[in-house]
Amino acid sequence: MSRASIRAVDLALTRDLLESVADEMAAVCMRTAVSPNIKERRDLSAAVFDGAGTMVAHAAHIPVHLGAMPLSVRSALEVLELRAGDVALLNDPFAGGTHLPDITAVAPLFPSARARAPAFVLAVRAHHADVGGAVPGSMAPQSDVFAEGLRIPPVRWFRGGQEDPDVRALLLANMRDPEHREADLAAQAGALRLGCRRLEQLAGGGRGLSRLAVRGRDLVDYAARIARRALADLADGEASARTALETADAAGRPAEIQVRLVKRGGRLRVDFEGTSGPVGGSLNAPEAVTRSAVYYFVRCLCPAETPANDGLLRSVRVHIPRGSLLAAEVPQPVAGGNVETSQRIVDALWLAAARLWPERIPAPGAGTMSNWTFGPVPGGPVFPTYYETLPGGAGAGAAGPGHDAIQQHMTNTDSTPSEVLEAGWPVRVERVALRRRSGGAGSMRGGSGLVREIRFLAPAQVSCLMTRHDDPPPGVAGGAPGRVGRVTLLRGGRRKRLAPRDSVRVEIGDVLRIETPGGGGWGKPA
Repeated sequence: MSRASIRAVDLALTRDLLESVADEMAAVCMRTAVSPNIKERRDLSAAVFDGAGTMVAHAAHIPVHLGAMPLSVRSALEVLELRAGDVALLNDPFAGGTHLPDITAVAPLFPSARARAPAFVLAVRAHHADVGGAVPGSMAPQSDVFAEGLRIPPVRWFRGGQEDPDVRALLLANMRDPEHREADLAAQAGALRLGCRRLEQLAGGGRGLSRLAVRGRDLVDYAARIARRALADLADGEASARTALETADAAGRPAEIQVRLVKRGGRLRVDFEGTSGPVGGSLNAPEAVTRSAVYYFVRCLCPAETPANDGLLRSVRVHIPRGSLLAAEVPQPVAGGNVETSQRIVDALWLAAARLWPERIPAPGAGTMSNWTFGPVPGGPVFPTYYETLPGGAGAGAAGPGHDAIQQHMTNTDSTPSEVLEAGWPVRVERVALRRRSGGAGSMRGGSGLVREIRFLAPAQVSCLMTRHDDPPPGVAGGAPGRVGRVTLLRGGRRKRLAPRDSVRVEIGDVLRIETPGGGGWGKPA
């Protein structure tokens, strides 16, 4: 076997080994968590970093988590001098976080007791169903980030393998359902312990860890070379696109995201100059979320076998204007920036790319995660807070029609089984169906959205955080747009359309109907 062949095999083995550790960490977290958002819907991500905070591998989890996680890990390493057995915890959107419900646990792994720098750093990020704030679920539009929930800067949660009881007490005192939060956090801690142990076993000890760290950095270099070649194979050019965000900026002007792609050889510039300033509705996106959308976009341009790590962005330059809604600053609210604005960033990137490489890029899909939460009201029955995202239609492309009712782009979650929802909460699932012909027409039709109806058997506070209820998912190459989403409250034989970003009280017998958008069509209809 030639030296090049041996090198290729070694890189493939390194990738499989490191990704298997991330996979196993996530599996442990899912199996030991109690909230369906983590256990059933798999709203979590795990990744492996080198000692400097460079992401060397991750599993196929949540794109908006993964592209942003390196900034959280680096923040933890900069703020805290982590030692063996330590675990850092943070969710701060202004220190690499995405939004407050996404809590990240970070653990270093040292090659020896005398080592000053870790060989690896492991991280597990999970979306918690509630982290305090004004309403149950911590996912309703608010006027500032302080009303959205508990903001956690990088703190030392475990010291030398022992949990700090003061940190735990402070966290749980500010969150609803503290028993669930404690169990879910413990699941993250257990996943990190398993990940550290598995890496040590696979590397064969301290020196093996150091050698494996070198191979991890080689894997990042390899991914960078593949990404550069993939970009070089695409036609050079420039293209711009803009997409509305269905809200207004501080001056009352319609908000929009603007992007310009400049592709030259193996390099790409992504410029968001011209994007609106801060907005309401909790739709501001932290810089980490914006960079995560670009990371996902570049990964989609690369071959399927490309290792997913920080090397993908080495040939990409990203400009995010200060003071824009894509670089949120304290105290701007960001709950929807992670779940909604991230999708709109991808839509803008998709539309610009479709002008550069029309046969390669499909139309935008639903463009929303259709977030909804509900929890108990004062004086009513007590039950845990519930959070869920619902799928919509995917955009069609030259290769075929869009998929129906599927999560796409920046999320990658399952739906909670109706049996689980009905067993744990005072509700009855009355309908789950495709929203027929909600996808845009075209030579290839966009995918259909979903219809979901929930009857409440107890009073509850329901919050929605959605977009694409006014501005439909656009078609591409002459295709028609998909249908917009809609939320309706059915009470006593009457129907009331609800705002896509609002929080309302529902009573016994009320039915909440959520209809998610369809995807855009591709090509002129016959």
